[in-house]
Amino acid sequence: MMNFKFLLRGSLITLLVWGCLGANVFGQSEINMNNRFQINKDGSYVTFGTTLANFPVIKGSLKAYQATLFYDPEKPEQTSATIRFGAEGLSTAHEKRDEQLHGPDFLDASSFPGIWFQGFETEVTEQGLNLKGDLYIKGVVQPVTVRLKQPTLMRKAMNNLDLLMVNGALAINRKDFDLGTSGRYAADPMLGEEVNIEFNFMCFSYTIDYLKALYLNEKEGVPNPVGLVYEEVKQNGQENGLKLARELSKDKRYKADNWATNLANIGWILMVDGYGKESLPFYDMALQMDKGHLPSLLRLGDAFTIAGAYDDALAHFEEEWALPARSRFTHIPHMIRAIDGSFSMSDLK
Repeated sequence: MMNFKFLLRGSLITLLVWGCLGANVFGQSEINMNNRFQINKDGSYVTFGTTLANFPVIKGSLKAYQATLFYDPEKPEQTSATIRFGAEGLSTAHEKRDEQLHGPDFLDASSFPGIWFQGFETEVTEQGLNLKGDLYIKGVVQPVTVRLKQPTLMRKAMNNLDLLMVNGALAINRKDFDLGTSGRYAADPMLGEEVNIEFNFMCFSYTIDYLKALYLNEKEGVPNPVGLVYEEVKQNGQENGLKLARELSKDKRYKADNWATNLANIGWILMVDGYGKESLPFYDMALQMDKGHLPSLLRLGDAFTIAGAYDDALAHFEEEWALPARSRFTHIPHMIRAIDGSFSMSDLK
């Protein structure tokens, strides 16, 4: 197993990202997007708890998180994960206690807004999976194991969206991460040392069938331009697709369209269909129109990685994290796994 190092930077509102791509996948020019899942918060939760005087009375939840997941039921041993908790999103529903939790004696959320886990080795068990990796909290990195129950995958369960349910747990010793080891809690025998984290994620995969149903249709009585360009690329190549996109952007029927978004969606459907290289110039066009266009910025790193352009993916990743909206980006797990030894978790924020 390769000794991966990871750079992740972010702000305080993301829990980010499950992945299940083995390192060997990155020798290929394409990534199977059918195994990529994004979290749906309507059916997800993350909770944590510890004890006071040996009684499990301190419990809380995480308010803000996102996740993207790769999972292949045929190759569960390749499962890996990147998870990000927003430190200020942890709440015990007790105002004064939460102030202390977010303060310098515990999470020091103003200085370390992100809590990260990166898994890099998976053991298949009778109950499910043991995902081993590194956990970063408050500038400290420690090895931990996330226990996953057997994930449940339902293909095309919701309007051609694949549905994945993942349930798991993680236990840590707070003192391993310098939590409550200074200030008034340093010698408090009442506060428990073990913190238990539990989660359930309901995740969707945006399949090519879903995107075709979304874009290969009419839009206000005229053909959807996203679908028109997508089909042109597949039938006649990238250059013809780019030419058609330019023509349609000047067509009076689509005058009111947001063409940066149209171009990002063209890139998206191409990328999910395995056309990573062909998707790249459409994102470039979108960013020429709007250099801060979030859908394009979010998906471009995926497109580089799917196309096998890892140096470009890395350059985009480093530039991307300098943007104010970085917390909305969820594509990094497979990008990071593609680049061995480039980053260190000690750089995390």
